[in-house]
Amino acid sequence: MRLRPTVQLSLGLVILTSAILVLVDLIFGVFGTYDEQLMASRRVTAETLTAQITVLIEQRNSDAIGLTLDRMLGRDAQIASITVRRADGSILAQSGEHAKAWSTKPSERSTLSHLVVPLNAGQQRWGSVEVAYSPDARTALQRALGYPLWVTLASCALLGGFVYYQYMRRALVHLDPKGVIPERVRLAFDIMTEGVVVLDSRGRVLLANRAFCQLIERDDSEITGEPLALLSALASSLPADPGAHPWNRSMQTARPVMGEAIDLMLSAHRSAKLFINCAPITDARGAVRGCVATFADFSALHMANERLSDALTELAASRDEIARKNVELEQMATHDVLTGCLTRRAFLERMSQAYHVAQRDATPLSCLALDIDHFKRINDTFGHAVGDRVIQEVGATLRASVRAGDLVGRYGGDEFLIGLPGCDPAQARALAEKLCRTVETACSSALSDGTQLQPTVSIGVELLAVDDTDLGSLIERADKSLYAAKAAGRNRVAGMTDAEPAHA
Repeated sequence: MRLRPTVQLSLGLVILTSAILVLVDLIFGVFGTYDEQLMASRRVTAETLTAQITVLIEQRNSDAIGLTLDRMLGRDAQIASITVRRADGSILAQSGEHAKAWSTKPSERSTLSHLVVPLNAGQQRWGSVEVAYSPDARTALQRALGYPLWVTLASCALLGGFVYYQYMRRALVHLDPKGVIPERVRLAFDIMTEGVVVLDSRGRVLLANRAFCQLIERDDSEITGEPLALLSALASSLPADPGAHPWNRSMQTARPVMGEAIDLMLSAHRSAKLFINCAPITDARGAVRGCVATFADFSALHMANERLSDALTELAASRDEIARKNVELEQMATHDVLTGCLTRRAFLERMSQAYHVAQRDATPLSCLALDIDHFKRINDTFGHAVGDRVIQEVGATLRASVRAGDLVGRYGGDEFLIGLPGCDPAQARALAEKLCRTVETACSSALSDGTQLQPTVSIGVELLAVDDTDLGSLIERADKSLYAAKAAGRNRVAGMTDAEPAHA
């Protein structure tokens, strides 16, 4: 009789846990023997009694010593007798028939049934306490059953087996291969006239539709979770090397394997000529997680499978083309064609997001407003084509000079806005000063083709303040600082008033 998978796994875990416990005990001696534990317990009892007697001896209270021995004898049924013996061999006090119970000569060596604990008075040896225990009446089987390791293993087998079974019964509900495929997908596959099998990465059957089950004359519950290559209907028709099986080749190469022909021997009088088409199943990162295999009649479905393969290929190509076009459209919609900077609308949208994050998390947000000095004069003197080149070079310089998370937008004409999330006043001011110098040197070099242009920019710098009611307030203050920089002589930075910062 074959055990259920849940029982098999539970038994395996119990055996594995037991083996680990035995190995740990062999290496480290964690559990010890029953006699060792019993000896340790009796020694603690004897040493505790000796400490009490030592106090009574120092107090010269012989009556109390005898009473203490009697109480100990009455409290522990395993103790046969107790004696307090002086160093010269004479007995001070005893309880029980010690002469009968103590079968060995007085000795410093203790055994499981005869414990000897020294008695000291100050720094001198005074005598000893002898405790005799009744003989162990247990059988060998009872002693073995009392061995801590066996008790632990038995508890592990009973309690652990129950716990493992309950856990595996619930875990296997989630690990059941049938649960991987939604029921609506199963119903869709069952409608298909060709056999369809969904495999996991190890080639085990996760789903087999009705057509495939009818083809190999097996029920889906019998083959779910079994390796496809080991099914009796297929095993004799497949290559001996598992790596040559079409589904394994498809998963190894992450490519479809189409048109693999096999002769399927279903019985002595029945065979079928099939085409196997396999396609890998990948996750979002491109890792192969399984395979879909279809089993179709050689003559009737081969052309249909080819058309389906072509359609899937075209669909994938169309999807990639649509994705590429969407990226291009997104770039065109959000970025200025001339400078590559964000458009005014895109800049305001993303700057608004940064504004709300700064308000929520109480983090700094700086804004730079800048435009090109004497840009109208450049247009009037050199023409609009050169003016466009100046705007283009300034935009490229700004994008190359800021951090990865900063926002650079062309606000209109020759005016630009830069958003600096998480940038404090000192950092924003330093960046603005750097931009002034960089634009003056980099753009002059880029435009040194006979025009003798040396473009410069004026920059207004402002930090989001507590009294800013919206993003427009920050931009308006940065724009005012820009005009202050231009009024102060251009090619300079102005701003950063004494307004209280928003993250203070």
